[in-house]
Amino acid sequence: MTENNPADAVRRDEEKSRAPNPRRHYASPEDLLEDIEIEPAAREALLMEWKDEVDSQLAAESEGMSASDPIRAETEAMLAAEARRVNAALQEVRAVNAASIS
Repeated sequence: MTENNPADAVRRDEEKSRAPNPRRHYASPEDLLEDIEIEPAAREALLMEWKDEVDSQLAAESEGMSASDPIRAETEAMLAAEARRVNAALQEVRAVNAASIS
């Protein structure tokens, strides 16, 4: 394992009693979903944290949104796309978790 391994970084966050921040350690929700070093249940929890953070940022963007501010519109569009990707990853990991219970 390398020092830049996202799974190790998440574990270090947990060891320091910090809430793991998956957006800081993974380039995309798909990268987190595909990280076999983290158990599926933990991947689901991390993706839920990711979703909560993106949803909070989306809410903040939409509250301050101005039709005349294209930068904000672009930021909101990027966050919305990220939210869709996180939701797709969550659906996939939940399917894996459900199949392993069956």
